[in-house]
Amino acid sequence: MARVQPHVLRLVLVAVAFVCGLVFFLDPAGITTSTLASSSALAQDYLPGNADAVTHVVLFQFKKGASPASVDVACAKFMALKDTCQSPVTRHPYIRSIAGGRDNSIETLQNGLTHGFVVEFESAAERDYYVNMDPAHQSFKKDIEALVEKVTVVDFTNGRFR
Repeated sequence: MARVQPHVLRLVLVAVAFVCGLVFFLDPAGITTSTLASSSALAQDYLPGNADAVTHVVLFQFKKGASPASVDVACAKFMALKDTCQSPVTRHPYIRSIAGGRDNSIETLQNGLTHGFVVEFESAAERDYYVNMDPAHQSFKKDIEALVEKVTVVDFTNGRFR
């Protein structure tokens, strides 16, 4: 039997590694990518705290007499709550995220509401503290009271419909 030369073995090993790399990274059939994505999504759903996360949606209609500059200041203060609202225990910000902006829907179903904000909390307890007790939030509500015509608030936990 003929002996295989070491350079041939190295060449075969490099070729196998190259093909495996192509399959994993390029994944033309999408098998690896879809399996990893679905595993990651499942893992995300079961991370501690995520099942109880609360999304707090706030929609504003500002009064007709409110100046654009005062509305801009009010919106900037709302966005700043992400950093100014602090846990009474840790003294660190506890809001996961805040997103907001002026309405740009083409559906014409706004009922006068012009600005929307989405605030995410780890738990209902954090949301409850924010709504009822947080000094920064209480101060914000007083600051914008004279500018606001109407407020609509909806809170939900993702995936819970009962």
